[in-house]
Order: sequence, then structure tokens, then C-alpha cells
Amino acid sequence: MEWITRLLAATSAALALLAFSGTDTPVTAPPPETTPTTPYEAPTPVSVATTIPADALCHQWWGVALEAGWTPDLLPTLDYVMWRESRCDPTQHNTTLNRDSSTDIGLTQINDRSWCLPTRWYPGGYLQTVGVLPTVGCEQLFNPYLNLKAAKALYDYSQEAHGNGWQPWQL
Repeated sequence: MEWITRLLAATSAALALLAFSGTDTPVTAPPPETTPTTPYEAPTPVSVATTIPADALCHQWWGVALEAGWTPDLLPTLDYVMWRESRCDPTQHNTTLNRDSSTDIGLTQINDRSWCLPTRWYPGGYLQTVGVLPTVGCEQLFNPYLNLKAAKALYDYSQEAHGNGWQPWQL
């Protein structure tokens, strides 16, 4: 079943790339009646409009990021994070680069050991405890919407705790 999710995400990304004209393109989250849902939770309707710069690297995910709670002023840096971490590919799964044998998942390469697996502080996993992921485990982070929603939760946590929301990505 996991390969179906990855295939759909890759197909969606390819279609978005074909539609991109190379000029500044306005993007708006879909109206509430057409907002896509996940099997986990319907996104909050967003009526924010923003313009995607022509040099955006992961333009196809800006609308999803708005749905997931990101604000337009944070999108350029988020765009850089998605490019640096996954080259805009929601199926990316780093299983080899971490010394502690943890893995990094999805568009923003969220670390499983730190954020979605049980720990002594969060026996159900941090992202599950704060209500972003419905079940223990990290495979849901291949879903672009849930990955961006989780990344926003990590950004907010780090902003509150350390004054730098981008700290999880070492920016």
C-alpha cells in the first residue's frame, strides 16, 4: 500500500511541474468545499493567496503548505528546506546517513527517532501527542500534507522553545 501513496505523490509532483510556466504564479489554497482531505484529518480551510516566485524550487507544494498552516512569509525558507532535504520529493526516505540509525522521512525529512517514535518524554511519539499524526509510527510522513503539517508543528515548537523555528533544519 505504501507504494501507492508514493506513486500518487510522484505523479502529482510531475503534473505540477508540467503545469509550471516559469513565471511568477499566484497560488491559493483550494476553497473549503474542494479542500482535499486525508484519511486522518481534513485540512483547515485557508483563504490566503500568495504569489510563487519564478525561482521557487518546490512550487508544487506551496498550496499544500498553506493548507498545512504555513504562512506566506515563511514559504520561501520552507521552499529552500524542501529542496535541500528532499529535492521536493515526498517519497524520500534517508535510512543511512544518521549515526544513531534513525531515519528521516518525506519532503522536510522529519527524523523518526526525535519526532514520531515513542520516547521517554512522549510515549506515544511527539507528533502523535500534539495531534499531528493519528498513530504511532512515521510512515504517514510520506503524505505531503501530513509532512508539512508536522514540519509546521516542529517549527512552532522550536520557535517557542528556542526562538528559532528553523532550528530542526539547522538554519
